[in-house]
Amino acid sequence: MKKAIVAVSFGVGDIQVKERCLDALLADVREAFQNFEVYEAWTSSFLRKKMAREGYVYPSLEELLEELSEAGFADVVIMPTHLTPGEEFQRKIVPGAEAFSDRFGSLRVMEPVFTVKSAEDFAFLTGEVLGLSQLAEDEEMVFMGHGSPHQHNPAYELLQQYADSRGWQVHIGVVEPEDYPNKEDVLKRLTARGVRRVYLRPLLLAGGNHALHDLAGDEPESWKSVLHGAGFDVRCSTKGLGEYAAFRNLYVQKLKSIADLSFDNQKL
Repeated sequence: MKKAIVAVSFGVGDIQVKERCLDALLADVREAFQNFEVYEAWTSSFLRKKMAREGYVYPSLEELLEELSEAGFADVVIMPTHLTPGEEFQRKIVPGAEAFSDRFGSLRVMEPVFTVKSAEDFAFLTGEVLGLSQLAEDEEMVFMGHGSPHQHNPAYELLQQYADSRGWQVHIGVVEPEDYPNKEDVLKRLTARGVRRVYLRPLLLAGGNHALHDLAGDEPESWKSVLHGAGFDVRCSTKGLGEYAAFRNLYVQKLKSIADLSFDNQKL
């Protein structure tokens, strides 16, 4: 019986970033689930077209599910690489999977790794996974996540609450202007706590354009520029979380809760 794991990403516009983050995750998944064939799909039509012009072709979720159905796959597990159940997950991955729910013996969708209802649901996170050992003396971590443009995404607030409950020197905001906490909220929080030195990192699986421009760019509105202009000593990393084996392992462990189940007559 043919079984497949489909990793669904927004996409990345830099092939080297993709290799370090998404490809590294796919390699881990293939190693952990050797009885599955592993494929990838992208939800961003813009990035699919951009990369196709450069010779790299990635299907949409619907295109790939159609191919797997025609190839006779009976069991499919969809693994979103998106960190939270935000707009891309709710409006593209879930409807895309539902459209093919009757085409396979089993079609299951893994929840994103940051699917939580309360701060305590982040108990699976450790300082090692978040790389807190990288902090220098008197330095605190500032993470820039994505956020959701269509409605407030509470995962980032809840992660902040969990970090505070653990006493971690971590501050979290999002880049989406319609969501919060935004960089102004983070700036107020840092100022109120008397922080002077920060290590700025993307809370993103892949360190693509958001990391290079919104976070660490030289533009006046980048997080680096705003924090530096406010008098903070700023150190930056544009490495995506996918470059760290400890973080990639979160996907493998969550996927096991889906892939290890019996597939008999299981539907969405």
